[in-house]
Amino acid sequence: MKRLRRRELMDDPAIGPAEHAHALATLNWINRVLLAHRKLYRYLLELGDPRRMSILDLGAGGGGLLGHIIRQRERGRRRDLHDAQVGGEARLPVLVGVDCSPFAVACARKWQGAEFHGVVGDVRRLPLADNSVDAVACQLLVHHFDEDDVVTILREAARVARRGIVVMDLSRSWISWGLTWLTTRVVSRSRVFHQDGPRSVRAAYLPGEVAALAELAGLRGARVKHIFPFRLVLAWRKR
Repeated sequence: MKRLRRRELMDDPAIGPAEHAHALATLNWINRVLLAHRKLYRYLLELGDPRRMSILDLGAGGGGLLGHIIRQRERGRRRDLHDAQVGGEARLPVLVGVDCSPFAVACARKWQGAEFHGVVGDVRRLPLADNSVDAVACQLLVHHFDEDDVVTILREAARVARRGIVVMDLSRSWISWGLTWLTTRVVSRSRVFHQDGPRSVRAAYLPGEVAALAELAGLRGARVKHIFPFRLVLAWRKR
């Protein structure tokens, strides 16, 4: 299957707020069902404890990934209740989600709570200093961009990360396209989800293509692998 990137409805500023919110919520839900947040979390564990790291989520959308980390922190706080009672509860490192859509950032703030810090911005030009966060993560982002922009995004992520990067996205194939087309129609009535799901698969990269882009971005030692179902993950530790 040849890569083909077409404009998605989620990127259309004319989309109505109710329709946009429904699509964001459905995407959060499907990522939970497919355990995508949990799988990315495991890769973050290779860089340290995500509950005690500052993490930047690129293309945060409805904030599902950081919401998963927030829930893990809540469980950790309950387990550490005794320490909190004795020594006081320490302020946890910040969780920041960057997205180009003000509406998506507003939804994520509402859904994920006060620990989610949203920033409206361009992931190709991050408004952060070098080495300013422990880790950078992103999910279902890079397929929205062509090769040169992906290289720029990876370089920016490497610039601001102290420890490393984890990127998860779709991996294109006719099988994944067909199953995505079917699944989007079974689980949701959203026309946004129906159209954008298959288009995202057509725009996705293959693991070998992402590995080549990571090399161009200077991410030496980056690991790229295919994971179930029809996704790929790039993991890189900063030396």
